[in-house]
Amino acid sequence: YLANGQGVVTNPAPEITLTAGGNLIAGSCLSASGSFVVPATALSGVSAAQYSPIGFASAAAAQGSPVIVNLDGVVTLSDVNITAESALIPGQYYYLSKFQGEIVRFSTASGIISGSGANAYAASSPVGLALTSTQLSVEINPPVLLYTGS
Repeated sequence: YLANGQGVVTNPAPEITLTAGGNLIAGSCLSASGSFVVPATALSGVSAAQYSPIGFASAAAAQGSPVIVNLDGVVTLSDVNITAESALIPGQYYYLSKFQGEIVRFSTASGIISGSGANAYAASSPVGLALTSTQLSVEINPPVLLYTGS
């Protein structure tokens, strides 16, 4: 919340409209690339900008069209947005996945956020807290570098 200098407290808009840099599905975790947003990924060997998410696509969008990006609110996700699971687990924190536009818990049935080689995680990028099986409270934090891909 921001005080406007006159004693009035306002809530900043948690959404912004940007241009899709590719075809996006609703709920995609996004990073900024120039003047466009693209699916974010924590995959080793990609540009550092790609593992610095800024928010989530509020709806599907075609390349070159406007997309509303949820920066700091609650976003509704489905199984296509979650790596290795079919739903969010309430109370669990989620991180950017190595799969484009997806999120993952730190530890899942398919493994933990770690590894080595070209298909490893390059960064741990916290993105939010699950409120329900479909709703994530967006809480984007700076990435922590895990692997440099030497």
